[in-house]
Amino acid sequence: MRSSGFARGRRLTAALGIFLFALVSLFVFLYTLPKETILSPLSSALSAQGLEFGCEEADFVFPLGLRCENAVISPRGGSSLSIDTVAASWEWTGLFRWLPFHLRAVRGPASVDIRISPKISNPGKVRLRLLRVGSGDLGALFPTSDGTGFLIDSAEFQWKRAGNGPVSGSGEGFLSWLRFPVPAKDSPVSEAELRDVKLKFIIREGTLLISSLTGTYEGAAVEGTGEISHFLTPTVSAITFHLRILNPMEGRVAALFNLVAKNTKNATLRINGTLRSPAGEFQFF
Repeated sequence: MRSSGFARGRRLTAALGIFLFALVSLFVFLYTLPKETILSPLSSALSAQGLEFGCEEADFVFPLGLRCENAVISPRGGSSLSIDTVAASWEWTGLFRWLPFHLRAVRGPASVDIRISPKISNPGKVRLRLLRVGSGDLGALFPTSDGTGFLIDSAEFQWKRAGNGPVSGSGEGFLSWLRFPVPAKDSPVSEAELRDVKLKFIIREGTLLISSLTGTYEGAAVEGTGEISHFLTPTVSAITFHLRILNPMEGRVAALFNLVAKNTKNATLRINGTLRSPAGEFQFF
């Protein structure tokens, strides 16, 4: 009996030794691969989405990760976007939340952090975090019209979908500022800028429904609601915001309103258009 147990112990020890040797050999092999081989899977995946990708330095990161320094990504035939660092990894601990694939991109103070369910090409669950991301950081991938811009201090939202069904989820965000043109001929300003914007939203059937938006315009408090349909496809998206200026006779906005509507007591701001080309309109009463 003792010899039988001793033999099983030796077999188990040998099996573990072989496994560890194979694992170490695999890591050594991966970490000595040339940059072109390391980048090939990532470049192929992005190429299928119409994006070209390259970087100066690429290395594997223990245990299952890839890190690129001084990367460049660009739509095919479009302008390029430089990124300081791109890191992609498969994290086993993420399986508990069903979000094992982790992608992080850093450009100066801006960062994008994405966690995705196992099927990367068509994820059923996504969690996205943005930090200090401005319209200038996304200009190559998300060009906007003149007079349009934003700076996201922080934002987090997550969504899920069953198969090829509609997307649903929720989130919130904080923007330092949000700028858009005001094209009406009788408007005393050609563009408007909201400050300290806070918003909460839900995602339902591919539409982002903003249940609460607060901020300021020229010192006057603003609040309202809105929606962005097809928000994951900016080229066909449609944006509609209905905002109320709570105290139009306070702050610098009072002098502006007196130019177009003397003795006004109420004012609203509507924003319509697409994500890339929104337009504002003031209404006084």
